[in-house]
Order: sequence, then C-alpha cells, then structure tokens
Amino acid sequence: MPAISIIIPVYNTKIYLKKCLDSVINQTFKDIEIICIDDGSTDGSLDILQSYAKQDKRFVILKQEHKGAGEARNNGMNIAKGKYIQFLDSDDWFELNMVENMYNNAEKYSTDILVCSSRKVDDSGNIIEKDNPNSPINLAITPINKVFCAREYKQNIFTLFTPILWNKLYLKDFLHSNNIKFSKLKIYEDVPFVHSSVICADKIFVLNKEFINYRYNRAGSLANLRPSKTIEVVKSCIELKQFLEQKNLFKEFEDAYNLALKNHIQSEISFCNSEQYKSFLISLKELIPNDWQKIQSAIRYDYITLDYLYKIVGNKRVMLWGASLFIKQILEKEEKPFKNILGIIDKNSGSWGKMCGNYKIYSPEALNELKPDSVILTVLSNNESIYKNLKEELKSKYPEIELMNNIFENNKMVI
Repeated sequence: MPAISIIIPVYNTKIYLKKCLDSVINQTFKDIEIICIDDGSTDGSLDILQSYAKQDKRFVILKQEHKGAGEARNNGMNIAKGKYIQFLDSDDWFELNMVENMYNNAEKYSTDILVCSSRKVDDSGNIIEKDNPNSPINLAITPINKVFCAREYKQNIFTLFTPILWNKLYLKDFLHSNNIKFSKLKIYEDVPFVHSSVICADKIFVLNKEFINYRYNRAGSLANLRPSKTIEVVKSCIELKQFLEQKNLFKEFEDAYNLALKNHIQSEISFCNSEQYKSFLISLKELIPNDWQKIQSAIRYDYITLDYLYKIVGNKRVMLWGASLFIKQILEKEEKPFKNILGIIDKNSGSWGKMCGNYKIYSPEALNELKPDSVILTVLSNNESIYKNLKEELKSKYPEIELMNNIFENNKMVI
C-alpha cells in the first residue's frame, strides 16, 4: 500500500501536463501512487498520461466523460490506496521535496490535514507572487508549526487560509469517516470540501513553506469564468451550510460561516462588470431570499472607478497598498498616471520593480524613501483583519504617514 495517493484531474492541459507529471515522478519521496483522471480531454492529454503510465507503474489512469474536476477527484478518492491523499491540478507543479516534507510532518504530528504555502506563476512559469502574507495562508492569524483545530479559532476558522485543495495533505481515513466529498459544481467545488474538512479536523498543522507552483489566471482556466459564474460561490457556501447542519455544527460555527459567505461574495464580485453584477444581485435574492440580508455589508454600491480613486487621493501625495488584480484592472484604464499617486506598495517580493498600470511596485521599505503623506489600502482581501493589521504596522514603523480610509469603505449598497 503506498503512503500517499496523488490525485490529478486532467482536462485539456496538454501544454502544461509534462511539467506537472515530471514534478510528481521526480519527488524525493517515492512511496506514492499517481491517480490521473482524464475528464474527457480532446487535446491529446490522455495520450501523454498513457505514455507516462507505460514507463512508471505507480500511475493509475481513469477516464470519464467531461463532468468537471470535482467528480474526477471523487472517482480518484474512491480507488485511492494511500494512507494520505494529496491533490494537484494538471497545470501546476510541486517542488521536488514537497511530498517528503508533507509526509514527514503529517506522520510526526499525526495530522488530519497538513497545509503548506504556494507561489503564483504566470502562463510561462515565471514567478509573479511569492511570500504573500495573506494568501494562501493568512500569516497574521494562522498558527504556524503548531497543531490546532477549528474550535480554537471559531470566528476566523474559514479565513486562516484560502480554500484551495492542492496545498493540503489529507488523511484518507479522516475524509472517509466524515463523508467529505466534492460537490458536483463545475466551479468553486473546492470551497465546501476544504471548509468542511477544516471544521471536522482534530489536528491541523501549517508549514509556511512554498512547495507548490500555482499557474495563475492562465488562458483556458475555469477561474476566468468567475465573473459570469459568481452566484456559484454562493451555491458552494450553501452546500457548506448543509454539511454543517448535518453534522450539528452550524449553530456553533454560524458566525464563521456568515463571515466566510460575505468574504467569498465580496472577493468574487470584484471581478464582475456592471451587467454581471446586476445579474448576480437578482440571482442572490432568488437563491437565499431569507438570508441575503446577513451578507448585505458585502454588497458594493458601485464599482471602484478612477474618478472615485482620484477623489479619495485628492491633493495628498499617496502610495497605494496592494498590487491586487482588482486594482490593476482599475489602473489599466488610465491613459496617464495621476500625479499624486507615487506608486504601489506590496509585500509580494516577486512583484517589486514591476509595473501595475502606470505605477511602479515597491517593497514596504520604500515608504522611508518616498515619504508619502498617506497610504490607501487597495487590496480586496478575504480577511477583514488586513486593514487593522496595516494600521498597526504603519503606526509602529511609519508614524508620520497617515492611513486613509479603506477604499472599499462607505461603498455599499442597500438592496
């Protein structure tokens, strides 16, 4: 019996697949089985899988009609023989010592779930984000190198780390005993799976090590459908609620659930255009007619526009804090830079020296040199504590710099 079953759903990722598979077969830890599920690929991905299987007996190849990654992972879990289960997407790849480190720590601490960090890469594999203190692990509030469980973090348990699959090693018996499976949703299917598992785990352990390379925002990715599928994230949260109710855990974690629902909505609607946003609001009230008021604070009144941003900046010399995809979409609409915006601060060292729209991205230390009058938070985070943490950091390190109101404050809608 292998120690770890690595489950990889595959759908039309031929150009990325070899790098993914090579990162698995060349792991320093060899006691694995590699379960690849072809989800009806039409680009030759299956041929690549079969060629690898001929050369490496650790491969198990399954085929299914195109039903989505969640269904593929369920099929993989059904036949997995490993003590632990690790997921990987077929356009991403592991560092070669990843599995060894995850397994050794899982065994050492007898974990139900072991979590590591990741970095983002572009379509060509170049690093575009690393050492992010907010994602996939919220370092401000998540215990590192310490065993913990959900009841120790009742209010924040769903905001400790991003609900992604592939940076977590799961004890198979733990998943089976709690009947944790994937949703039939085609997108956001990982949200109820990860949140449900975290709630049920008695022993969670987090390593702040970037063992995984996540190909972010690539062409053809389902993630690019998010603006037109935003209501699906609400459906995923409803499935989470149903799971919690079945386990008689909803009342105990209701506050955490409501916070997660608000955060997921606030994050996802940031990618919507005006028509997509209006459609989402209509669907939201139809889907949860009795509960939508609970997440009203997540609903934006209007979109952050250049005029709105300029009005906040005014005559002050300002640095923006956070080179997020959201603010990048706003700044790319500029024809020329606004004279009172000096640049953008970001803790992602992979972005330093690059441009976000018309503005250079700097490390936080650049505040000492550029000496702005004020800083404006422009990152939309899944954790509301980020503004509080920034306020404390500026007060401690740069007391002469004003932290202006969060750009997302006072921008809500009553529906």
